[in-house]
Amino acid sequence: MIKNIVYDIGMVLIDFAWAQAMKDLGYSEETIDFLDKNFVNHELWDELDRGVMEESDVINLFCERHPQYEEEIRKFWDNNILTVRPYDYSAPWVKDMKDMGLNTYLLTNYPDTLFDKSVKYAFPFYPYIDGEIVSSRVKIRKPDEGIYKALLEKYNLKAEECLFFDDRIINIEAAKKLGFNAHVFTSYEEARKIIDSYVNKN
Repeated sequence: MIKNIVYDIGMVLIDFAWAQAMKDLGYSEETIDFLDKNFVNHELWDELDRGVMEESDVINLFCERHPQYEEEIRKFWDNNILTVRPYDYSAPWVKDMKDMGLNTYLLTNYPDTLFDKSVKYAFPFYPYIDGEIVSSRVKIRKPDEGIYKALLEKYNLKAEECLFFDDRIINIEAAKKLGFNAHVFTSYEEARKIIDSYVNKN
């Protein structure tokens, strides 16, 4: 029986619109292409989600590696809230789950300070959320099984009563190993069909 809906955030409830944010900040296509490969989609970026290193130290490392782009890197990070763009369906979706009597949780790889800013400025769905596990706060990233266990333990949940949506298959596979009902998020419409199929079994 499904009692809980568990959401990843990026590319499920919000668009991580980093490229558009860079365009809005006036960066050239050449700069955006470089920062794509060497900043936003570089393995060092994962440390911002992991939260073991200070965020400022991670940004300093990026700047030391690419001093020719230091100004752009720091400006982008200072304005990182521009990357967080909620989908139109996100707040109504989470509210609908609450109205159906389901509990709602976030399970996300997310930098600590950006999460605080996002809650304040860019998460219209947050009032309908019952709890969250944020990677940078528990110092564990998906797909490490520890982050899933942290959610279950903190809120006294049973994996088999949770329905989890994430846009990355590696995170879904990790959840399934622990007994979660888990599906790769492809669209809001498809997710609602999946939810209906579970709820109709309840």
